[in-house]
Amino acid sequence: MMRSAGIFTLCFFISNCITAQVISTEPVFPTATTDVTIIFDAAQGNAALAGYTGDVFAHTGVITDASTSPSDWKNVQGVWGTADPEVLMTSLGDDKYSIAYNITDFYGLSGTEIVYQMAFVFRNADGSIVGREADGSDIYADVYEAGLNVTIISPSVSPLIVDVGEIITVNAASAYADTLKLFVDGVLEAYTLDSVMSFPITATGTGSHLIVATAKDAVMSVSDSISYFIIPPVTVADVPPGMLQGINYINDTSVLLVLYAPFKENVFAIGDYSNWDVNEANFMNIAPDGKTYWKIITGLEAGKEYAFQYLIDGTLKVADPLTEKVLDPSNDPFIPAATYPDLMVYPNGKTTGVVSVFQTAQEPYEWIVDDFIPPATTDLVIYELLVRDFSAARNYQTLIDTLDYLETLGINAIELMPVMEFEGNESWGYNPSFFTALDKYYGTKEKFKEFVDACHQRGMAVILDIALNHAFSQCPLAQMWWDPVLFAPSPENPYLNQVAKHDYNVGYDFNHESDATKKFRTLAFRYWIEEYNVDGYRFDLSKGYTQNNTLGDVGAWGAYDASRIAIWYDIQDSIQLIKDNAILILEHFANNDEEKELANNGFLLWGNSNYNFNECTMGWAGTGGNGSLSWASYLSRGWNDPHVVTYAESHDEERLMFKNLTFGNSSNPDHNAKDLNIALLRMETAAAFLFTIPGPKMIWQFGELGYDISIDYGCRVCNKPVLWNYFTEPNRYHVYQVYSALAKLKTTYDVFRTTDFSMDVTYAVKRINLNDDEMNATVVGNFEVNTASVDPNFQHNGWWYEYFSNDSINVTDVHGLISLEAGAYRIYTDVRLADPDIDTLIENINAGIFIQNISVYPNPSASGFMVQFESFTTHVSDMEIINAFGQNVYTNKIRSDAGANSIFWDGKNQSGIPVQPGMYFCRIKNGNEFVTLKFIVQ
Repeated sequence: MMRSAGIFTLCFFISNCITAQVISTEPVFPTATTDVTIIFDAAQGNAALAGYTGDVFAHTGVITDASTSPSDWKNVQGVWGTADPEVLMTSLGDDKYSIAYNITDFYGLSGTEIVYQMAFVFRNADGSIVGREADGSDIYADVYEAGLNVTIISPSVSPLIVDVGEIITVNAASAYADTLKLFVDGVLEAYTLDSVMSFPITATGTGSHLIVATAKDAVMSVSDSISYFIIPPVTVADVPPGMLQGINYINDTSVLLVLYAPFKENVFAIGDYSNWDVNEANFMNIAPDGKTYWKIITGLEAGKEYAFQYLIDGTLKVADPLTEKVLDPSNDPFIPAATYPDLMVYPNGKTTGVVSVFQTAQEPYEWIVDDFIPPATTDLVIYELLVRDFSAARNYQTLIDTLDYLETLGINAIELMPVMEFEGNESWGYNPSFFTALDKYYGTKEKFKEFVDACHQRGMAVILDIALNHAFSQCPLAQMWWDPVLFAPSPENPYLNQVAKHDYNVGYDFNHESDATKKFRTLAFRYWIEEYNVDGYRFDLSKGYTQNNTLGDVGAWGAYDASRIAIWYDIQDSIQLIKDNAILILEHFANNDEEKELANNGFLLWGNSNYNFNECTMGWAGTGGNGSLSWASYLSRGWNDPHVVTYAESHDEERLMFKNLTFGNSSNPDHNAKDLNIALLRMETAAAFLFTIPGPKMIWQFGELGYDISIDYGCRVCNKPVLWNYFTEPNRYHVYQVYSALAKLKTTYDVFRTTDFSMDVTYAVKRINLNDDEMNATVVGNFEVNTASVDPNFQHNGWWYEYFSNDSINVTDVHGLISLEAGAYRIYTDVRLADPDIDTLIENINAGIFIQNISVYPNPSASGFMVQFESFTTHVSDMEIINAFGQNVYTNKIRSDAGANSIFWDGKNQSGIPVQPGMYFCRIKNGNEFVTLKFIVQ
């Protein structure tokens, strides 16, 4: 609806509502200074609160001349997630609720701002159920200037899609008017001296028609308008050969859009190319199957981005389910320009809800590596990573900048938590809405390709975590076939089950046996592999890919399910037709007979050893077997191949170090597992066993630094502190070095790929014996909190060499006991290996080392720093400047004389270029000893 006479001066405040009226106001024309009653109809819009019997609360703000977008609410009222009495609604019955207030007082207005609209969503007390518009957007009510006004109350839909001959009843209202008139296509149809009017109009002719209500007083007139469009006959025609669902690029000036939409009567493809008008030019053809709509859009400008949506049956607007990019008016304003430069502007005032984007003549990415071969399965050292919590910048550029850190760590595969478009900006990503769109919060399409390419240059595979077991309500596959009363997919939904088939479902469960789902998921798999050169997928909640109903019986859900196995073989076949060496990892956790079959047929499966490893690191492994690591081996599971991806930590598990420090065994004061340095040592012992059991391994981000912030910090999925300073703490850095050395062992020597190995890992004192023609290895460790002895069961007498200490022993009794201090570990080989060059553990960086009393000033500074310290002797040391991502930006040899010393660093890198502002660390190193301190470059 549009008004002349300047009531709305900014185009983005003009609502293009296409849903039934969710709220109404009393009076009809509230001003910023009047009392108003808001009436919310919970059965309209997305109907999330329809039938709800608990308290309903408003969450509201105003859109003013200070707002930068429709989502930029000002003076927000209501404390989200609480039973806030200030915004409690009064139930009127029949799913209707009201709240009354004075606009100025309630919103705390100063009286100087111009108020255009009140903005709302409605919720239950904890915010888990939210009433919005049908397309998920916010709900708005206009605020008027005092004086002459007019509005068309209903229809509230514009454009209204009707059949020829259909009766349209128009209800209009005015304030302070002498006359109220109604025009259709410029012809006067009705006239009244009253303030309200109701008049029936018969839809005639073809195409678009304009209805205008005009109110007039002695001085001026104001108008409000809506349009209606008469549906033309639908053209039945085959989809051109080779065209797939989604966006098909024909040439630089035309695209062909294909939408699978069974049970729908008509579809328009509206967008920037038509100024968002509904017209015959964007009315879609239908294929003979009666389910598939398609349209060729021509006359496009090469290289220009166009936003578009599908208008379905005149009431529902959705983005293309297979779009590669979306614009989201609620979340895009919060994406930093540094992360996504020149982000396309949302078409405010033209439409509402999420829109899809296409662009012809895109500049192709020039791949440096276009024939990458992933590491062998048994060699995989996977780093699970959440972009949001890996760096403060939260973007792909930062990942690129830190690849040296990961490469040095020994990582050869990065598993990204979902980067497909998810609801909101800050999330784990398991609430997907668009499965082929890269979430813009982490960066651009080009930057993600650069990241993948940079990984491949370092021999690192890129594995995408994908949550195709479910979709959330913002997803078009949910919205297109939706039951607003049940707030669930409707029975005819070709993709989603109306009721999930298992108890662990979140969102809305895919019907994995549906032909529609099979085609959709294959297109998604193909897209990421062909467009971004990714190397495989980790499938979230893979046990949920079943139509076997086990609701109420979790045990039955985990039992052998032949139909689920068939679904996975179908997925495997479809992906291997695209990429025959794709890495396919399942988060399955089903009974071993099912996992064994899948593993023996090429799948990798997550092997959760978090509880067992944590019992060991906390010092509670004892004699009860609760710290047994046997299930970390594929041989213990009876599998043919090393296809269990064993891990001690993942995004889903509590961090080992948090529990070490909180619940560690403190019974021995000389080896208190709650002590930081002792807990870190025990992490190394755990790593010695994690890495040396043959098979693929995974570590969760910053586990290599002993990250000790709980998974429930803030909340389970809330942002976690990014603690890159851990890298500069000597004993945490020591853990990193041990992880790195172990990863190198694993991927360099065949003995750690062997199929001939045995383990005694049930109790606190553990042993692994690995056999190979070229070299044998024996790993021993003591997870007790007291000294203990271990039978190494060496494979033969003779010389054995300890990897980390470079010590050697001449074995004369293969069962001769070795005494291990609490938390100690040893890796023996019968071939001497190169020294891993690991720094000495330091109990206290200020005592008993080569320098003391180190300081840096001025701090912060933009013009250089003076580093001062006292040296015990005269010697030459290395001074390193390290940025917050662990990258060495400057190194220099410095001479230290006994006594006081001062060294100046001018703030420039090794090339003489000033470093970027931020946090840095100065490390002075002498042999394997070093000290570190932090400073800020302005």
